[in-house]
Amino acid sequence: LLEHGVDPSSILLLTFTNKAAREMLGRVESLLGPSSRGIWGGTFHSTANRILRAFAEPIGYTSGFSILDQEDARDLLKAILKDLNSDHKAKRFPSPAVVQDIISYARNVQQPFANILEWKHPNFVPFVGQIEEIARQYQMRKKSANAMDFDDLLSYLAGLLEDPLHGQHISAPFRYVLVDEFQYTNAIQARIVRGFAKTHKNVLVVGDDAQSIYAFRGADVKNILSFPDQWPGTKIFTLLTNYRST
Repeated sequence: LLEHGVDPSSILLLTFTNKAAREMLGRVESLLGPSSRGIWGGTFHSTANRILRAFAEPIGYTSGFSILDQEDARDLLKAILKDLNSDHKAKRFPSPAVVQDIISYARNVQQPFANILEWKHPNFVPFVGQIEEIARQYQMRKKSANAMDFDDLLSYLAGLLEDPLHGQHISAPFRYVLVDEFQYTNAIQARIVRGFAKTHKNVLVVGDDAQSIYAFRGADVKNILSFPDQWPGTKIFTLLTNYRST
């Protein structure tokens, strides 16, 4: 792309882990040197954080919002459980860690709590109403504290990209969207990729449809299997040589 005169700042590279992002960007820099400066690249979360700092106001935040790690988020949920008199120490009610997992999974796979409980925690189905209220309070308290968790980063970015006004403004600068390990994407990440690529429709994904090992986190291998249906005119390049082993 750079050899064809494409502006580096119009290229977006996305991957999943900080380690993979560092390796990806390091390879680009070692191959291309200074000409690669300006390329947008990183994890879904780091890219979301960077964009949301500039678009915090439309979602009811300020640009200085804080990000809760898992422990902070769990502490907040514990406080909410206590305030709502939900006795998480009782044998039948889910622990704060399980409630946290249920809320996070529901957001990542974009499914109602009732469905998540039936699939993953059928013994907690009777508490669906309480869990919905805990999730509502959790969202409200985060916003009032100008704080987000990791799931908020993706959810708010997906929402902005789908907004008619802000989505065009965010996606237009990215003429080329390149995504690594696409088989690991979940529902919300697939929405984000579609959002970034909707203006120019130049999207390249790399993935192995036989290697989706993160279903427990909400990864959906159907995202890569259905890619040609989502993007008519897709060209598929099958890599049949393993360069990593003899």
